[in-house]
Amino acid sequence: MRGVLALLFILAPVPAIALSCMPYNAVSAYQMADGSPDDYVVVLGDLTFGESGLPKVDWQHQEDVKPDNFLTGHITGKSLTKDGFTNGFDQPVKINVQCAGPWCAGLSQGQHLMFLKRDGERYLLEVDPCGGFAFGDPDAATLQKIKACFRGERCEADLPRY
Repeated sequence: MRGVLALLFILAPVPAIALSCMPYNAVSAYQMADGSPDDYVVVLGDLTFGESGLPKVDWQHQEDVKPDNFLTGHITGKSLTKDGFTNGFDQPVKINVQCAGPWCAGLSQGQHLMFLKRDGERYLLEVDPCGGFAFGDPDAATLQKIKACFRGERCEADLPRY
């Protein structure tokens, strides 16, 4: 009987390990960018890119998923100034859609609030499975919070506490 139980234990399916992410929102992203040694530009605009380049996970070969997946895109919109989103922005952007094992960031085309890493005249948008630096269709309240952060006013993420 013990042999049967041991065999059942060995053959039992192993539960999948899930990705666990901390609560995160646009203000959290602002704080991360602001605390980084890198230069960031906050942009509200229309993001376009070739969606066929987004990573696709083959669940039979999860180990083959690359952690960094670079795409080329374009952003047309406005960058943030002390007066709000007022500075015209029309630039190409490199996009890094990151994966953690089989979990990959999602990204779609369209209106986004984005935090772009600036390297000279080049811009990089990074997104990861737990969030990253792009927020689709931000509401007016979110934009007001980001403007307040930029002006040095109250800048708290207001995330749920567990």
